[in-house]
Amino acid sequence: MRHIVTALTLMTALAASIYADTLVDIYVNGQKQEFVPAARVREGKAYAPLRAAAEAVGAEVKWIESQQVAIICEADACAIIRKQQGIIVSGRLLIPLRLLAEALDAEVSWDGERKAVRIVTEPAVQQQ
Repeated sequence: MRHIVTALTLMTALAASIYADTLVDIYVNGQKQEFVPAARVREGKAYAPLRAAAEAVGAEVKWIESQQVAIICEADACAIIRKQQGIIVSGRLLIPLRLLAEALDAEVSWDGERKAVRIVTEPAVQQQ
């Protein structure tokens, strides 16, 4: 019996570590963003709440319930993100930040030392 309990405990710990999220900071044009639920990395991808992340990069969101997709538009670029491309945390849909940023022609980078995602939507001002 003790071996069964030990095996179940190990399996539970292994399953929890497979799906463990790492919370990360998100910066858009140098400004730290606060999201609820918090942005996170899961299986190598950074995720943040759909509407809050889109609005942080200056985009508008239209959710089409019947198709389970979001249409996210900013200036002259739009992205279509399907529900199955994201993850659900605390009942909220979190979407991959790289997918969102690149679809809207923003630059996205990972700062592993600080566990932060940096998104730049504004072109850098060139100094003369």
